[in-house]
Amino acid sequence: MPEFHLYLYGRSKGPIESSFEAAEERLKGLPKLYFEPDGSFVWALDEGRQQVFGMVYDAAGAIQYIELWGRCERITWQQIVHAATGSQSSHFEVLRLPDQRLQELQDFETEFWPGGADSSVVSE
Repeated sequence: MPEFHLYLYGRSKGPIESSFEAAEERLKGLPKLYFEPDGSFVWALDEGRQQVFGMVYDAAGAIQYIELWGRCERITWQQIVHAATGSQSSHFEVLRLPDQRLQELQDFETEFWPGGADSSVVSE
C-alpha cells in the first residue's frame, strides 16, 4: 500500500469550514483514533497495516489546513477526511508533499487509488 503525505485545504487553498473543536469531536468518534489536545492524531487499523497520522492547524475559529500522512485504503481515507472536515463534499484541495503539487481532492483520490471506490469495510 503506497504512502502519502499532504496538506488538506478548503476551496481555493482557503480554510476548511469547521472549528477545531468540531473536528476534534468528529475524529474522536472514529474507532481506535487517538486525538491529542494539540491537534495531532493517529488512526491505526488492521493491526497497523493502515495508519494515518495527522495534525489540525486552526486560527480565527476555522481550520486553516490539515496535515495527513500514512497509508490506508480509499474507504479509510474518505472516512478520515469526512470526520476531519465535517463535509462529504469533494471541494477541497490537496498539496502533495514533498513535490508540492496542488490537486483537487477528487483528482488526488483517483490518482492515488486508481481502482475506484474501495468497498471494503474498515476493521474495528
